[in-house]
Amino acid sequence: MHILLYMLSSLILVLLLALYLAGRKLERLRAEEAAELARVTILTWPHVALIVPVAGEDPRIEASLTSLLEQDYPAFTPVFVTESATEPAAALIAKLQARYPQLLHVVAGQAGLCGQKNHNLLAAIAALPKEEIDCYAFCDSTHLAQRGFLSSLIHPIAQGRAVFATGYHEIVPQDQEPITLAYTASVLVMRLLQALSIFTQPWGGAMAITRSCFEEKEIAGLWSRTVVDDCALVAHLQKVGVRVRLVASALLRTDCASHKEGVFRAWMERQILFPRFCVPIQWWLLGLMLVLFFMLPMVCCEDICFALAFGQVQRLWLPLLLLATFVVLILSLRRFLPVRLSCLTWFAAFCRALWTFLRVYLGTCGATDIVWHGKVYSVGLGGIVLAKTSTAQAQNAQR
Repeated sequence: MHILLYMLSSLILVLLLALYLAGRKLERLRAEEAAELARVTILTWPHVALIVPVAGEDPRIEASLTSLLEQDYPAFTPVFVTESATEPAAALIAKLQARYPQLLHVVAGQAGLCGQKNHNLLAAIAALPKEEIDCYAFCDSTHLAQRGFLSSLIHPIAQGRAVFATGYHEIVPQDQEPITLAYTASVLVMRLLQALSIFTQPWGGAMAITRSCFEEKEIAGLWSRTVVDDCALVAHLQKVGVRVRLVASALLRTDCASHKEGVFRAWMERQILFPRFCVPIQWWLLGLMLVLFFMLPMVCCEDICFALAFGQVQRLWLPLLLLATFVVLILSLRRFLPVRLSCLTWFAAFCRALWTFLRVYLGTCGATDIVWHGKVYSVGLGGIVLAKTSTAQAQNAQR
């Protein structure tokens, strides 16, 4: 039994090694993709509709939207979408239109039984002349893009090597506060997981699909009844036989400073709840990964205490070796951060993220709702929205 516990808990070392190798793979792919993009000449790039849902008053939004508008891609139509014409984001878009007249603003209105983001995306698509668009690219509004981002994302589609491409983002911490760094660690692990084929899936903050694939695979119908865009696509794309191509060089930057614990927990809750409803097998895999992360140090510490208590020094070498390997592998992931952190600071950030992950994951076990942008969605299997209320209505109903 003791040997079995060691074998099971040691699986986390395999995962950590896989994450390190995935990071090295991403480094190599980014360099290769950038070199290929600079070398290959494409005579006719597909015309892309760059669709960005915009909401809230995040101070990062203007710089992020500007970075998307200033892409060097030769043929794209930027489309920014808001729920209403009177919200602060709409005023910002009007300001940007004065500088970028090619920018289209679509007012989507309130969503029915689907996520507001999904509704916004579908409203933008409906407002576009289909015959002029070859691809749809979807981005979030709070990440900074380098000028070549859109070209990198569309490149495999333009070459006919993919019909669906996805990028990702990295957090660039502007301070070393614990929550900021825990958020940085969480996103890094998610990015490295993306590079493992079993976890590669669309990320709504940077994804692109050909218009023909979007229509043939009936993605509009899927989005019109689901709570989220990207996670809802995972099982659907597998079912219809569409492979998601990860583009390592399509990497957005997310600046982060003084991150609040409540915001971090709410974000992590959504990252866990979306797979729970949309791709349950991934939710179970996340739970298994969580168990393994805590099992290894617990088993090793128990064995060390037993050996010291009964003077069996010869039993110390294995738990000490496993614990050392565990720590070294976690520290090795520092290599893939966009900033330099000390070993102690990084390890503390990783542990803080893991502890938050545990608390939030346990809280999702019996959840039936997802709270997102001021709305409460009651969600069923497959991410289907069963009911929707505002957070204010939900709070009044509980009184």
